[in-house]
Amino acid sequence: MRKLWLSVVVGGSFASLALAANAASVVVAGTSDPWLAGQPNGTSASLGDGIGDYAPAQSPVYAGTVTPGNTVTWSATGLVGNGAGEPQFGPNGDTAGTLYGLLSHGSGAENGISDINGIGVDALLGVFLGPGVPAGTTPAALTFGGGGGLGFTYGSLSPLVDQVFYMGDGSAQDVIVPAGATRLFLGTMDGFGWDNNTGDFVVDLQNVVPSVPDAGSTVMLLGSALCLLGGLRRKLIR
Repeated sequence: MRKLWLSVVVGGSFASLALAANAASVVVAGTSDPWLAGQPNGTSASLGDGIGDYAPAQSPVYAGTVTPGNTVTWSATGLVGNGAGEPQFGPNGDTAGTLYGLLSHGSGAENGISDINGIGVDALLGVFLGPGVPAGTTPAALTFGGGGGLGFTYGSLSPLVDQVFYMGDGSAQDVIVPAGATRLFLGTMDGFGWDNNTGDFVVDLQNVVPSVPDAGSTVMLLGSALCLLGGLRRKLIR
């Protein structure tokens, strides 16, 4: 009986450790341009009216590694604006299109990454990439808002590698990792010139392995499991 209890307790501790390693928490600045995902330093994107974005200053956030077939879920909070003094919106963005209507990327498909249609400014976006710089045939653009779109509360979605998708706050959305994907990048929606955007989102993801694990929590969980194992072992020996 004691051995069974020991197995359950220690197994639970290591299960908690595994869950912690499979969850990522990142801060996504409003300046994060998805069309710079996976691009080398110096690459440009989203040029317009003399304003442009460059890697790494406006690169999107690398959330971590992913496994094809897994379902990624998330929750996102915070506020982002598309310029100083501009209204800020949460991760769902301006779904009503009150500021600029529902947008597409001003430069269309770029750097091997698809366009996207029917998105309110400042919305949280994602894109799955493979192990290298995006190359090959660029996927078609997904449409979310407007007539015939997928909608902003789409439930579950299966985007392609290099295909930008709407994320929102995660309360009515999840995505299935496509074949060939190894990485997830997060950014925000604008038409061009992310460099003057303001604010940020905090995004907590499941089934995404962070690029730099939370060393503090990992060590604490591992230490607790080992200490518990040692203490129970001494009791059993007695």
